[in-house]
Amino acid sequence: RGRVIPIYVVYKMTQAKALARTDQQEREKIWANRHDWGSRKVYQLCIELRGFYLKDGQFIGSRSDFIPSAWVDKLSKLQDRVPPVPFSQIEDTVRKEFAVNSLLQLFSSVDEKPLGSATIAQVHHLTMTDGRQAVLKAQYADQERLCQLDIRNLKALASFLQKSDMSFFDMVSVAEEFENQIPLEFDFLREARMQMLIRGNLAAAGLCPSRVVIPSIMNNLVARRAIVMEYISGCKVNDLDSLKRWRIDPRSILESLGMAYGQMLLVNGVFHADPHCGNVFALRDGRVALIDFGQTKALTEVTRRGLCRFYLSMLTGDVHRIAEAFRGLGIVLDIDPSDAQADDLTAIYANALLDTAPLPPEVEIDPFSSESPLRQVPILKFPSELFMVLRAMGLLRSLSVMLGVETAMCRIFRPFARRGLTL
Repeated sequence: RGRVIPIYVVYKMTQAKALARTDQQEREKIWANRHDWGSRKVYQLCIELRGFYLKDGQFIGSRSDFIPSAWVDKLSKLQDRVPPVPFSQIEDTVRKEFAVNSLLQLFSSVDEKPLGSATIAQVHHLTMTDGRQAVLKAQYADQERLCQLDIRNLKALASFLQKSDMSFFDMVSVAEEFENQIPLEFDFLREARMQMLIRGNLAAAGLCPSRVVIPSIMNNLVARRAIVMEYISGCKVNDLDSLKRWRIDPRSILESLGMAYGQMLLVNGVFHADPHCGNVFALRDGRVALIDFGQTKALTEVTRRGLCRFYLSMLTGDVHRIAEAFRGLGIVLDIDPSDAQADDLTAIYANALLDTAPLPPEVEIDPFSSESPLRQVPILKFPSELFMVLRAMGLLRSLSVMLGVETAMCRIFRPFARRGLTL
């Protein structure tokens, strides 16, 4: 917290400086310089403190739909390009978790250069003793303890921000949800169970592996801090050059993801809550792969059914029905429902927060903009259970922007919402 607040203060000073300028180009130059400085500062902060700060940085770097490009360019590296730890640390963790003296007791070979390094773990390519290709994911030492400290700091920071510059959102509920969810990410036994549960659910729906691929666990090699999974070859889902070279239509990528999320959210009520570009791959045959099930969320039946009704209301275009379904989820805006503009504004919120359709050109999605509806009509209450839904839908919106595809997930969700209400 002590290193975050000074950055926040500098940004508030920059805001005042920019507002004092009448020339638009001069204001843009001031902000461009500040964003370049700020993105480097926060990137370095995330790298040095690691833990939960990496998770925050990942999310910010994924939101190209409203985060300044300097921040996206810098922080997107945190998705899978965090400076790695020495392989000896990873090897030590694996030996302890699988109770072996040497990795060669389990594998034919392991590449010491990581495929990726991210928030809490590092990933290495390996060859099984029978020749199959796989990946090893092992946690960094001491990250769990650091994250617990980070969460306490986050709650204090959320309380401070909600009383100051971010009073427009229920920051305390967000911090509480992170407090519940983040510790789960350190239990790879749970991750494997959720991965296989969602794999089975999508297979039963006819989506896996025909449209969506989820890796299997190899030889039941899973422990609390290490896991071995099937190797899947592909490219990051926002690698437009590879998609073009492989003749993959970006729209089909979003359709496959939309169908998977319709099934997970609205039918099964258990979903992958972290679909940033480091966790979603496109395969050469056009299918989509989902990896890293550390962040999964199970919804209550009340919320699952409420989301079904909400997405069906979005299809009608009737702002009264949309507003009613949105409020039915427990979200409370600082506006009297009887106000003549209440339903229209609520419908804008509904799309901006929980769907992916393009917003009207006059609507500014950036929550830090003075023109944002959030500044004019704050969110008084946002149920903590919905935050991971908000997070997943925000990442899908960002992905649609990266891929240059305009789509409303509610249209893809239609059959799943109808099916979900019959259960």
